[in-house]
Amino acid sequence: MQGVEAKKLRFVIITQDEPFYIAEFFKHFLQKIDYEKFLIPLIVVLPAFNENKLSLLKRMYSFYGPVDFLRRGVQFVTIKSLDSLGLVQRSVRSIAKHYNIPVRKVFDVNDPEFVDELRAMDLDVILSVAAPQIFKEALLKVPKWGCVNVHSAKLPKYRGMMPNFWAMYHGDRTAGITVHLMDTKIDRGKIILQTEIPIHPDESLDSLMKRSKRAAADLVIQALEKIRSGTAKLQEYKGKGSYFSFPKREHVRHLRARGHRLL
Repeated sequence: MQGVEAKKLRFVIITQDEPFYIAEFFKHFLQKIDYEKFLIPLIVVLPAFNENKLSLLKRMYSFYGPVDFLRRGVQFVTIKSLDSLGLVQRSVRSIAKHYNIPVRKVFDVNDPEFVDELRAMDLDVILSVAAPQIFKEALLKVPKWGCVNVHSAKLPKYRGMMPNFWAMYHGDRTAGITVHLMDTKIDRGKIILQTEIPIHPDESLDSLMKRSKRAAADLVIQALEKIRSGTAKLQEYKGKGSYFSFPKREHVRHLRARGHRLL
């Protein structure tokens, strides 16, 4: 893998759309990245969850409980309405539009025709930001340097879903962030960069996740700069890993018992 310092690094971002945390990442990332060094020809938005709306609502209700579920619902409707009116930028499309970056909705990131379209873009990198679909081998081979993912944990610890929640749940003093090369296994691949941010004793999960997304945006920019300049050094995972699924109601009760709030 060679650096691409002689020209702009070309990369496509593959993500999902969500107005609270993914929007936080993109607002920070697209504001801070140096467009003299990087070119983003397309942002791809995938469907957020492989479940129907009723199942999603039940899962969110179980997670938040009645009071926070109502608060989050009001926040969601308000933000989506303001975004559609152009009064705020809290969707991937509205944030990207501000920087003249095209956005396209795709249902299957591994569709052969779509993979061929990406291949024709002569990409150096594909960046995954909370992409909800597993990249298959054909897609992983498209960019010249590789596919890169950002995960809100110090891998291999807290692979899987909601790593910030699980760091709080276990009483960790810091939350990690990892930018890594992707392979066919979830949250695996050699590490490019890692960092940590403090978990404040009295802060909410919402606050931690927003800070984590901003810090993740900064770390991704650092990693892309190293790739562009040919100075990226890949490292193997160290230590024993762990994997966690979406939290259940009893996990939330335990988190609250530790003095943390969700919102």
